[in-house]
Amino acid sequence: MTASIDTYRNSKFVTVACPLCGGQEHRHERTIRGFSLVRCRDCDLVFVNPQLDAAEVARIYEDKKDPNEVIEIYTRLATPGVIGEYDRKLEQIETLRGSKGRILDFACAAAYFVERAAARGWDAHGVDIGSWVGLAAERRGIRNVHIGQLSELSFPESYFDVIYAAQVFEHLQAPVAILAELRRILRPDGLLYVDVPNYRTIPIMLGRDDFFLNSPPQHINFFTPRTLELLLKSGGFHIEFLSTEGGLKWENLIGRPIASDIADAYRARTADNRSVPRTYRWSAAASLKSVLRPLVAGLFYRSAKVGINLVAISRPGGSSVPAPM
Repeated sequence: MTASIDTYRNSKFVTVACPLCGGQEHRHERTIRGFSLVRCRDCDLVFVNPQLDAAEVARIYEDKKDPNEVIEIYTRLATPGVIGEYDRKLEQIETLRGSKGRILDFACAAAYFVERAAARGWDAHGVDIGSWVGLAAERRGIRNVHIGQLSELSFPESYFDVIYAAQVFEHLQAPVAILAELRRILRPDGLLYVDVPNYRTIPIMLGRDDFFLNSPPQHINFFTPRTLELLLKSGGFHIEFLSTEGGLKWENLIGRPIASDIADAYRARTADNRSVPRTYRWSAAASLKSVLRPLVAGLFYRSAKVGINLVAISRPGGSSVPAPM
């Protein structure tokens, strides 16, 4: 998740137009581990340029030398807290819909969200391109996990009541085309749930963010509330809810690594990170966070929208509106 550009010195890189509006003009934004981020002069999207070509990117996700290692990482990721978040999101979706139905987890990875949705009574499906995903689902007896590119799976039109696309659009080289296919297979009265890392966070704005879990070459699009809204509206979606959540990465502001179960699971992949302590997560700080949570949620997440994750819930509605050129 934190490889430098040196790891890919023999790989093929391509210069690309803006993935959101197709604009050709951009300015340098910053460099992350040797990868150049640029900002589109037309729509303001920040993206990696140049970036690995499509074949190289596909290999990152499809070719896993040790599928068991990847499955073990996702086993560590599936903490009670993470599973509880899946239930919270499903409850939010169920409240908005008023009923359950057929749900798709687009880019489902080890299919833990699919598993939770099925347990709650949904007709739950997952899609991913890695063969290891099928192995992970098979081992846990999870059905309806489809392996392959979304465009090649040929789901019927208006097939799903809900599409859940969490932490995926930041990876996509063609987000507009993917969004069009998601709209095609979503019912006209269906819900699209999208969340992505938020580029408009306090540590990023102050130049203190370590971009751990949010770095190239896997992450190539860096959305703000404005550019995520532009993506969804340009795809013909009406946004019902757009906010942020997931913490503020205060640790980065004081030079500490981000503290979370997910970050720890990834750090454990390498010997040099295996012993990273989290002694700075004091119980007193946790108690203070609990007291201040409602204030933080209202001020930082909903109003200022500087939480580390952007969340949008939208429905198909109206005609697609082209992004500015």
